[in-house]
Amino acid sequence: MREKTYKAGLIARACSIFRVGEIIVYHDKLNHSQDEDSEFIATILRYMDTPQYLRRSLFKLEPRLKFIGILPPLRTPHHQVTRIRSDLKPGMIRKGLVVETGSGRSLVDVGLKMLASVQEPLPRMRVVTVRLTGIGERIEAAVLDDSEIRIYWGYNVTVTKLPLAESTRRVGFDLIIATSRYGRDIDEVLPELQTAWTRSKRTLVAFGSPAQGLEQILAQEGLNQEQYADFTVNMIPQQGVETIRTEEAVYASLSILNTLR
Repeated sequence: MREKTYKAGLIARACSIFRVGEIIVYHDKLNHSQDEDSEFIATILRYMDTPQYLRRSLFKLEPRLKFIGILPPLRTPHHQVTRIRSDLKPGMIRKGLVVETGSGRSLVDVGLKMLASVQEPLPRMRVVTVRLTGIGERIEAAVLDDSEIRIYWGYNVTVTKLPLAESTRRVGFDLIIATSRYGRDIDEVLPELQTAWTRSKRTLVAFGSPAQGLEQILAQEGLNQEQYADFTVNMIPQQGVETIRTEEAVYASLSILNTLR
C-alpha cells in the first residue's frame, strides 16, 4: 500500500508539472476484477489534486489512506496557501467547497477564515472555482466556468472498467500516442509527431501498466498498437535498463512532448 501510494504520487506530480488535463485509470486485464486497485489509485490522485484546505471535508480517514503523509505537495495554482485578509484582492480565483446554501445565496469555503458569499443557490458539498469580486465586511465571489480559467487548474480523474481502446475511443481524442519500447524511435518520428501535436486539440498519451506493456494489453482486444494509435513511439531509445517503470515512462514521455508546444 505504501509503494502504491508513493507511485501514484509521482504520477500526480508528473501530470501537474506538464499540465495534464485528465488522467484515465483503466483495467489492464480483461475478465479480472481490478475495481479495488483502480479506485485506490483514483482516490490518491484526486486527493493530491484537492487543495489542502478542502481535504478534510472531502476525504474520510480510512486505512487505505494511511500513507498519504509521504505524498509530495503539488503547489499548483489552485493550491494557494491561506492568505491573510490584507492580501486579498478582487479578481483572485480560488477553489472552494459549498458548505451552506439558502435564500438564493451560497457560502463557499475557499480556504480563508471567512466564507465567501456567492449570489446563487448551489448544491451543498459541490466543489467550485470562484473569482473574488468584493472584499469588505464579507467576501463576495462569483462562480467561474472551466472555460474562463486561463491558467493550469489541475486535472480530472476518470476510472473506466472498459478495455483501453474502447474506453478512449468513446472520449473522442483526435491524436493518440502509444508509448512502447517496440515503437519508432522518438528522434525518427519527431518532425511528423510535432506537426500532429500542434494541430491536435485533444491528445491522449497511453502508457502500459506495471505488469504489461500496451502491446499485450491491446492484444486482449484483438488490436495491435498501429491499429489503436496514430503514433507508437519509443520515447527512450537505447534504454540502459531491462524495463522502465510506468511512473518513469510518464516523466520521460511528458518531458519530451512538452518541447513540442
